[in-house]
Amino acid sequence: MPKSIHSTQPPLKFIPQRHNPFIVKIVSWFLPFILRVRTRPWLPAGIVNVEAKNAEVLAKLYHDFQAGKVRFLIAFRHPEVEDPLSMLYLLSRIVPKVAREKGISLKYPVHSHFMYERGMTLWAGNWLGWLFSRLGGVPIRRGRRVDRNAIQMARELFANAEMPIAIAPEGGTNGHSSIVSPLEPGVAQLGFWCVEDLKKANREEQVFIIPIGIKYSYVNPPWQKIDWLLSKLEADSGLPITELSQTGKEREGILYQRVLRLAAYLISEMEEFYHRFYHQDFPEIISSEVPINEVLITRLHRLMDTALKITEKYFNLQSQGNFIDRCR
Repeated sequence: MPKSIHSTQPPLKFIPQRHNPFIVKIVSWFLPFILRVRTRPWLPAGIVNVEAKNAEVLAKLYHDFQAGKVRFLIAFRHPEVEDPLSMLYLLSRIVPKVAREKGISLKYPVHSHFMYERGMTLWAGNWLGWLFSRLGGVPIRRGRRVDRNAIQMARELFANAEMPIAIAPEGGTNGHSSIVSPLEPGVAQLGFWCVEDLKKANREEQVFIIPIGIKYSYVNPPWQKIDWLLSKLEADSGLPITELSQTGKEREGILYQRVLRLAAYLISEMEEFYHRFYHQDFPEIISSEVPINEVLITRLHRLMDTALKITEKYFNLQSQGNFIDRCR
């Protein structure tokens, strides 16, 4: 368990990657069990099945990589905290299986280096840093200052390591399989650096950035649990509780409307808070042509901007970048 922090701490130290094939093999053995079992209440439902499309393309790239013909970086989507496990399953189970079926020769184990957020050890514990370093992970500190140690290490691994490197261009999770967050420029920059480094070394490998999408779905949608959660939130908010008796698309539509109603209520509560204590005005948005979900998005972004401006003013910080950059 991570320790509670009650005072200002020194900057987190860089954890050098110490790839250990034995540790990778152990984690791969237990991977199906790890995917299914949830050890933390905030983790999503267990993953019972992983499917991949066009995995033979990745298998061929690994074959060419191991033959010294190409260098590549895996740029994967990052909707959920489970993504690293899903990627590990793809590389350790699916790619080797497809390679055998297609007659593509590979050296095993099939694995990759990867980057992870250094602050994860604050809430997960120091054991995670130890494990990730043995799995070939490179930590990066997010913030206004560039983490030069991490960037330099990623650049070195991209050009010279015995395995590819995997990075999530979105930087963090967003909880949406179908919505891509703004991409950070680091992945593209690493690609240019790799080409530059290979050219300086008179090497002729081609350089690729391989995008991989990740999408999650429920085997059996948990409508009853969603209804229970919405009912609890409605009761806590003082809103009328809607009984769930419909089925199919009609039920989904009613649940969605309940989510929108809760969102409107919570945004209104926060607008009232900032109006009352910080004298901020939030003019009503009136438009019969704009869908309610888009109105809520506009109100939410306005509220987020207001909250960040107040915080930035308090700490004497300049507003730079998008919402994600400013929060960090």
